[in-house]
This record gives sequence, structure tokens and C-alpha cells, in this order.
Amino acid sequence: MKKLICILLLTLGMTHQSYSQMQSRMMIIPADDLLKRLNCLSEKTVLGRTIYERNYEKAYIELIDLRFVTAAIADKMNKAGWPPLDDFELSLKNRQDEEIDEDLRDLQTDAITRVLNKVRPDVILELSYDYRPGKGTNRLTFALVAKDSYTSKIIATITNPGEQTIETDVPTLLSTHVENELNNFSEALKKHADDVVANGRTISLRVSVDGKAEFDLEDDCAATGDPYIDVIMDIVEAKKKPGSPTPNPGNSTSGKAMSISNIKIEYIDPKRNRGVSARDWVRTVASELKKTCKCTVKNVSQGIGDGRMILSN
Repeated sequence: MKKLICILLLTLGMTHQSYSQMQSRMMIIPADDLLKRLNCLSEKTVLGRTIYERNYEKAYIELIDLRFVTAAIADKMNKAGWPPLDDFELSLKNRQDEEIDEDLRDLQTDAITRVLNKVRPDVILELSYDYRPGKGTNRLTFALVAKDSYTSKIIATITNPGEQTIETDVPTLLSTHVENELNNFSEALKKHADDVVANGRTISLRVSVDGKAEFDLEDDCAATGDPYIDVIMDIVEAKKKPGSPTPNPGNSTSGKAMSISNIKIEYIDPKRNRGVSARDWVRTVASELKKTCKCTVKNVSQGIGDGRMILSN
């Protein structure tokens, strides 16, 4: 396995020019299928919904190579011209020792949600690999999947879907496959970064009314005479990135809840010099709505790209 890793790192170093142009903040994390093979992914049902629990700490203990791969790839990519990758394992340890954000203390968030809210990476690189020797033939599965950390949209992939082969030199097979696709991979990452910088990040917002509230979203906001739905959309329009398309309220609007998608927000907070999360942006919307309609607005956003507000009297 160590020979395989060395070949992969040498391949990653072959495209210095492409990577040097890339400015996205990135983090490597173990993919769900890798966690499942290590018995580090479990399911539970909460209120009729399936929730996945990921034990990343155990994964790093069960698979020593995972720590080596993550650290080595991060170092090699940095030397090849990428900005330093954030250390996911270290961030997990820090999460155990300190509160991530004071305004997140009362929220029940999973490990990766807390880390993403703290670090604010632009892209997560999901890593998975599995080599299974057989009688006469062997099978190698490998995937490096780049995803937008705000939307989980896949940006680029490098994969070997599990080809059957009599070849036992796995490092050569893998490095050849990665080398053939690495240029396209890096170009896709650069294109995504350019788009985010130019057009902003994409988030969503869900607004709901507390069950004990004496109003719903179709009622008029007393201060304006317009329905809460319209007031909320006007505020979202005013707070989104200037010049970006009008967000989509979708078809799920009802008296007690509405969902708004494709909201473009600024790429970075210049005061804090870090990425803007959905929670950061929703804070400004909640403040304006509270001031306009004289209602209580609670910002309960958790995911880095998923905003949520709850309204009450």
C-alpha cells in the first residue's frame, strides 16, 4: 500500500502549473463507502427519517494508511502549488476540545457539520480506495471526488470502478489511471473556483413558523401590510449577492413553511477573511425580518450551506 501511495503522490506532483492557479481552500475526508467498509458508518431512524452517524475518529484508528495518505497528499499538493490543505483529523480533535462557535453551542450538529462551519473549506475531497486480491484476478477500486462543500455538488472525479486484472502491480495501474485524468480534474477545480469568486456561493434557506405561533406565512406582516412570504422574499432579494439571479421559492411554500433555493451570497467575509456560511448570511436576514415585522426570528442554521429560520410571536 505504501508503494501505491508514493506513486499517487508522484503523479499529483506532475501538474504544478495547473495547481498553482488554484486558490480554493480544500480538505480531504474519508468517503462514506470507506467508512462503511471499516464499520464506521451506521444508520438510525429519527422521526421516520434515516440519519447516518459517521465515526471518523475510529476510521483513522482502524486504517493507519488513511492518516498517511491524507497527510502525504496534503503535503505534496502544497508543494505542487496548491494552498495548504486543512487537516480534517486535526480539526476533529480540536472540535472535541473546544466549542466550534459560541452561537452553535446549543445546536445538535454532527462532527463534519461542526468542522465545516469552523474551517469553511470551499471544496471537500472525498477519498476512497479498496484493493481485493483474488484467485487469478484482482480488483482495485479507487475514487477521489471533489465536491462543493456548500451544495455537495460534484465538481470533478478521478475513479477506477473496479477493473478485473491479472496484474499485481497495483501502484502502476493506479498511477496510470490517475495521471490520465489529473489534468481534467485540476481544470474542473479551477473552473469551479473562478465561478464561485465571480458569482458567489450557493445556499438554500428554509423558513418555518413555530407551531404555537398565532400567525402563518400567508398572514400579513403588520408593519408592511404584505404577507410574510412576500416580505421574506423581498429581504432575501435585497441581501443576496448583487446582480445574481432571483432565488427560487420552489413549490413547497405553505402556511407554515417555505423553502428558497439557489441563493447566491458573497464568496468571502472581508472582515474575518474567511468564507461566508449560510448561518452568517441568515443572521442578517433574520435581523431585518425581526425589525420589519416585529416578530421573533431564531436562526437555527446548521449546515454550512443550509440556512434555516423559525418564526414565532
